[in-house]
Order: sequence, then C-alpha cells, then structure tokens
Amino acid sequence: MGLPGSKIIECPKDQWTTLISNFGTGISAVWTIRLKAKGGEKIEGIFIEKRYWWVFPQAPTTGELREQMRFERYWINAIYSLKICPKTDVIVEIG
Repeated sequence: MGLPGSKIIECPKDQWTTLISNFGTGISAVWTIRLKAKGGEKIEGIFIEKRYWWVFPQAPTTGELREQMRFERYWINAIYSLKICPKTDVIVEIG
C-alpha cells in the first residue's frame, strides 16, 4: 500500500466512513479502491455508492466489500459519494 498519488484512509470496524464525496464536479473519474485488514482478517462489510443525475437522486448502489474494487463517477453525476462499513478495522488506499 502507499503508491505515489494515492490516498490512505483508516476505517474502523462497524462504522460508516466516507471515502469519496464530490459536489458539482462535472467531469468523469475512476477510482481503484484497495482494502487491507489491519489484523490480516478477510475483508468483509458493505459499501454504498450514491449518484445524482445532475441534481436528481438515483437509487443507491450497495454491495459487498472486496480487497480491490473500481468505482466510476460519470460526467453527469453532479453529486457523488462512496461510503463503506467494514466488519474489521481496515486501511483503504484510493488510487
């Protein structure tokens, strides 16, 4: 972990942590998210991704956490957020 240009966030177990929060950006973006459990446990938990089509909310997307995931904000997503709730303490690298 710790590639140049990446962002590191520590996420405590059983708590929601915001990884990405954008407002009024107007350009697309892609993020690769890598998770590593502090104690070496299996990565478990859930994520919630919220997008707005311009200013109109879309249905949130949820799913299971994995060691590596990819998320994309489209140019029309004026408001975008990504939150996770892991079952163990994790360190997240956003690249």
